[in-house]
Amino acid sequence: MPEAPYGPYQGFTVPPMPSGPPPAPPSALRAAAVALLNLSGLGLGYALLRRWGPLALCLAATAVLLFVALPADADGLPTGVLVGYLVVLLLAAAHGARLGLRTPLSPRAPLALLLGLVLLAVPAGGALWYDGARAEAEQQALLGRLEKADDLVAAAGRHTFAASRADYRSALAVYRDLAVDHPGSRAADRVPARMRAYYSSVGAAYGRGEYCVAVEPLQFLRTVPRTMPAGELGSLARWPDDRLATSLYECGKADLGDGGEAWTGRFRELLADFPGSPAAAKVVPAVDAAVRSAQQGSAGRRPAPPWTGCTPWTPGSPTSPPRPATPPPTSRRPPPAPGGAGTRAPTSAGWTSTRTATSPGRGRACRAMSPTPGVAASGTGPRRSP
Repeated sequence: MPEAPYGPYQGFTVPPMPSGPPPAPPSALRAAAVALLNLSGLGLGYALLRRWGPLALCLAATAVLLFVALPADADGLPTGVLVGYLVVLLLAAAHGARLGLRTPLSPRAPLALLLGLVLLAVPAGGALWYDGARAEAEQQALLGRLEKADDLVAAAGRHTFAASRADYRSALAVYRDLAVDHPGSRAADRVPARMRAYYSSVGAAYGRGEYCVAVEPLQFLRTVPRTMPAGELGSLARWPDDRLATSLYECGKADLGDGGEAWTGRFRELLADFPGSPAAAKVVPAVDAAVRSAQQGSAGRRPAPPWTGCTPWTPGSPTSPPRPATPPPTSRRPPPAPGGAGTRAPTSAGWTSTRTATSPGRGRACRAMSPTPGVAASGTGPRRSP
């Protein structure tokens, strides 16, 4: 019996089974979809292709990014971390596109692709949330700087201006930086109100009526518009002018009344810087009034009444009769001729001693202010004791 044409002894073997499905025809759409899903940072393209190893690497990179980025702060992400994560996403997208070009998808792939596109909203929403959180952190940082400047002003107000000048300058620098470099922020919107409190603190001495003390702080406030924008100051730019003019006048007037010398500088500055102010109009009348007062005081000064004092005196005693504590200058008047009821001996200018005997060997020594030729006397003439 002839052998069958096909059998185990005809030299034929069964080919092995393929390890996987045959490569699919190239599809650019499939490659683009996988790359786009990998750009989400979640490795969704690898999940669609069932490549679990690369998927785990994508998830690990995203976890590292979240660990560094949260909580959000005003400075945002470090540049190196952000650049590194973007490089990982681009590599994942390129690798996923190469794999998806010829890798066939499962029958449920369209549903998975639709779900992946929906999940793209997760990283996009996370990016938007992080941007908002970073902006809020920046706002809080600016408000913190504003609060520190307010604390400096409050602390400076408890000391003299000379001791607190540096703190006032530091606070002013913060207010200017907020207004100029961060316009539109919540901190910048509060700067005008803070500047009103700032001016009130610096010029507090004027409100207390300490005009001489208020001059220097008010002069400092006049320099603020050189650094602060005019829109942030408003009417505060002219706030110190009238107060400084009044302080210069009141301080100069007080010094003029006390007989000091600083009033000339105060009045000179007032007339030079505020010539049309109401305070400047009072300068000339104030000086005229002070001059008239001084003239009236010297003209209406009455001479002191003559001083007369009598003490026991013994003729021949070497002790001279008592004199006033402060006699006038020595007189050059020649001694008078003897005669009269008593004897007048020359003493200090304008002064004479009248000796009147009351009993043998005793008498009284009396002094009286008497005018002498060429010497200004402050009495009405000699008075003799009875």
